[in-house]
Amino acid sequence: MMKMTTQRGAMLIEVLVAMLLSAVALLALASVNAAGLRYTKMSQYRTLATLLAVDIGERLRANKAGFAAQAYGYSVSFAAQSAAPSLPAQMCASAGNVCTASEIAALDLAQWRVQARHVLPQGAVFLLTQADAVAADVWLAWRDPLLAGPDEAPALSTECPAGLAATEAGIRCSYFRVNL
Repeated sequence: MMKMTTQRGAMLIEVLVAMLLSAVALLALASVNAAGLRYTKMSQYRTLATLLAVDIGERLRANKAGFAAQAYGYSVSFAAQSAAPSLPAQMCASAGNVCTASEIAALDLAQWRVQARHVLPQGAVFLLTQADAVAADVWLAWRDPLLAGPDEAPALSTECPAGLAATEAGIRCSYFRVNL
């Protein structure tokens, strides 16, 4: 007589192990997808910062007299730029307005700050002109709403200038050098 050995529950254990492996794989895919979305958004912010740097560069080139008069410098800390910027009284927008180079520079800076605040989350600007080098150092800063963890925190000492005083975690800065 032949003895039959039966296996009971082996198939159930195999199904449970397969479900566990599938769950781990799905969690890994969800994590990769979330990281991809964060990096896409970060890339979008850096692209917008680049466009803002190009914008101020063109404004500097269009008003070289204002640049020479050092009217374009703007070195206000990140915290001080938390309120929405206001436009100057002299708008220099119509043909009848005669504006000085400094008034045009004030309007350029105000419009640029409004634009930075509008397109970047809590966007802030920092601009240092160097007349002897005919160049400007431009930093654009913003609060990164998608910062996932401390491993993604930016190196504050290398990204932001000391005058911007962006010492909080989650503040990102982009630096640009604009040559006239």
